[in-house]
Amino acid sequence: MADKLTPQQEMAVTGRGGKLLVSAAAGSGKTKVLVDRLLGYLTQAHDPANLDEFLIITYTKAAASELRGKIAAKLTEEIARQPENRHLQRQMQRLFLTKISTVHGFCSDLLREYAYKLDIAADFRVADENECREIRETVLSDLLDRAYEAAGDDPDFRALVDTQGVGRSDRQVPEIIEKVYDSAHCHLNPEAWLDKCLTDADAEGIGDAGETVWGQYLIRDLREYLDCQIAVLRQCAESADSCPGLEKPAVTLRDALYQLEQLRACGSWNDIAANRELRFGTLRFPTKNNPDPELTERIKAAWSACKEGLKKKLPGFSNDSAQVLADLHQTAAAQRGLVALVRQFDRDYAAAKRSRRVLDFGDLEHKTLDLLLGKSRSQPTAAAREIGRRYREIMVDEYQDSNGVQDAIFDALTREKQNCFMVGDVKQSIYQFRLADPGIFLEKYEKYVPAQQAEPGQGRKILLSHNFRSGAEVIDAVNDVFRTCMRPKVGGLTYGEAEELREGIPHAPLDDAVELHVIETRDDQYQEEADFVAERIVRMLREGTPVRDGDGLRPVRPEDIVILLRSPGSGGGYFQKALE
Repeated sequence: MADKLTPQQEMAVTGRGGKLLVSAAAGSGKTKVLVDRLLGYLTQAHDPANLDEFLIITYTKAAASELRGKIAAKLTEEIARQPENRHLQRQMQRLFLTKISTVHGFCSDLLREYAYKLDIAADFRVADENECREIRETVLSDLLDRAYEAAGDDPDFRALVDTQGVGRSDRQVPEIIEKVYDSAHCHLNPEAWLDKCLTDADAEGIGDAGETVWGQYLIRDLREYLDCQIAVLRQCAESADSCPGLEKPAVTLRDALYQLEQLRACGSWNDIAANRELRFGTLRFPTKNNPDPELTERIKAAWSACKEGLKKKLPGFSNDSAQVLADLHQTAAAQRGLVALVRQFDRDYAAAKRSRRVLDFGDLEHKTLDLLLGKSRSQPTAAAREIGRRYREIMVDEYQDSNGVQDAIFDALTREKQNCFMVGDVKQSIYQFRLADPGIFLEKYEKYVPAQQAEPGQGRKILLSHNFRSGAEVIDAVNDVFRTCMRPKVGGLTYGEAEELREGIPHAPLDDAVELHVIETRDDQYQEEADFVAERIVRMLREGTPVRDGDGLRPVRPEDIVILLRSPGSGGGYFQKALE
């Protein structure tokens, strides 16, 4: 990328005075910004910093090692420019004292240092996934054996087993226990979260199923879907009205539109249940002399999609409110049984780890929170203030992949000095399956003000939107897709002008740089797709399709081409065979 900083990068490098969130799009130079910001602190005229005054959190050990290398390279470059600067020379030694690690590596070091405050062994080990799996399976097996032995006196446990329909097998129960346990431990206070789950399950005193947590969600989800379909069908009806020859389809569309609007106006669960039986007519288009075949196909596609969506949404309202509340009352016992098992598993699992003198990754986070916020999770402790004062700034990379517990750790350490620098991109959040919560990033993104408008101590944000990797053709295509698809409900934010990518460095223009091919497969999807891709590659090589090389263009070579698959294991063989 270009060595000269963009105005936005410059603000991210030099901005001070409060917590700073940098939303850095792909290829926008976030690592350069982070390293340059560090060097800015080291070289400032007044009170130049030392490297080990910073805590830098990365997502993986490999990323930490790579970042340390980039900092070393930048330091070397700066020392070459200022060979007489003894302060910079000392930073090369301090680089190896600087805490650049994953959040778990940082937590592990803190817990060893403060083990005496937490009543844990300072020589604990961090168990790997295989050891944790072994301990969990043993604990779960023993837990369920005891639960079955006492099942006669535990109606809640019997209700849990019955609702899961496991019959002669309890295979699903331990899976559910683990999922709930892991979800609970992504919250600051797992016990409080479990209590809330029980409260939400209690339908006592509720008169309408729509007032329950689940009822509110289902009704809100249905209304959002209806709003979308009403708008689509209205547009279809208006288009059919304005096309002579499509009057009959227009009447059918208007009738369906009226039914959807009536359903949308329902205010209670019972109203929706009573009006959920929709009677759509049949769309009939002229078989001969169709005035607009393209419009006809668009209307048919919208009509079919609407009906298919309603088939999925409306069965949830099959029963009236009284029946739903009665069912919820029965499942409340099962939820009590589940929560009781989760809590007992928590105690048994903790005891098993303690006997081996090991902690897992969740323990590292929660015991660090015990140290920094206390058991009440209310205010930073004296230890948190002591540790926080060690650092001039705490920098968090890939912030979009943090969870609530990790974010609370960062907040506890920086609440006093408001000295947290967070960089990430919610569009690149790919670890929700590991319980990362991109909503934390989005909350700050919405709450923080633009950096140039921020008051001292106020949270501020900066958007890095210049992409230095791709040409204008790719950037325009990406913007088109994101503008079309990204909404608060899909992707977490509205992809507006501020979020759009911009070309960071001018590239040699390419014709037809982005292609979208939609093919209809008949027999073997993988084979037909592979044959199509292989044929396209052969044509590109034969025709010498131009690709960028430095500042110019040259004909494409085989080593320039990459095939990305969702699952190479299932489809890779077809593509390899087709290319041969």
